[in-house]
Amino acid sequence: MQTNIVIHVPHSSTWTPEKHKGEFLENTLPREVLRMTDRYCDELFNCGDMVVFPISRLVCDVERFRDDEVEMMAGKGMGVIYTRDSEGNEFRKVSAVERSQILRGYYDRHHELLTLNVQRKLEELGSCLIVDGHSFSAVPLQYEDDQNEHRPDFCIGTDDFHTPDHLAHTAVAFLEKKGYTVAVNRPFSGTLVPEKYYRKDRRVQSVMIEVNRGLYMAENGGKNESFEKICQLLKELIDRLKGGI
Repeated sequence: MQTNIVIHVPHSSTWTPEKHKGEFLENTLPREVLRMTDRYCDELFNCGDMVVFPISRLVCDVERFRDDEVEMMAGKGMGVIYTRDSEGNEFRKVSAVERSQILRGYYDRHHELLTLNVQRKLEELGSCLIVDGHSFSAVPLQYEDDQNEHRPDFCIGTDDFHTPDHLAHTAVAFLEKKGYTVAVNRPFSGTLVPEKYYRKDRRVQSVMIEVNRGLYMAENGGKNESFEKICQLLKELIDRLKGGI
């Protein structure tokens, strides 16, 4: 059965194309990939029409604003193209020409694909709900604004324009009933909407779901024994959100 949900997973890939590896300082990539990748989110959220970015966020972060002037993380060297690592150290050099090529080749193509998927839902069904799928470290990373060590099991991210109150309330109530701790816009806030519709079209709704990696990952980066349980939980949650549109 067709639904108006598009699942967006921007940070699950660990792949750095060979042509970009020389941009990074030696031996920095493996450490940062482990820290910064929302590993397995493409599997966790695999329960509907998906748009998954196939390249590591360390090469290009498609969740950021394209323009560093409006992207608050750019001040930390972690805008659309990272130049600093999770500890604030410089770890990559990208020329203006390389930056332009990366934006056109990766960022623009990804957002064109996402926009096309949203547009199809609007044309066929009259509305679209974007579920922005992420995970976060069980302990705060140095670059993060929220350094509270008591992290929730789940974070629900919202946007004042694109996230109706009932969507966030439905997600929180469902997860808490299952026995999990939940925070809204903590440790991360917001949720992605394509620029074409951002703050312009209320038919496009969006909610971010962030999963604490301690729920489904082992310390070595592999899956733990609860992985399938969390997969099923997210499927049930997205089904519940679908019913609330």
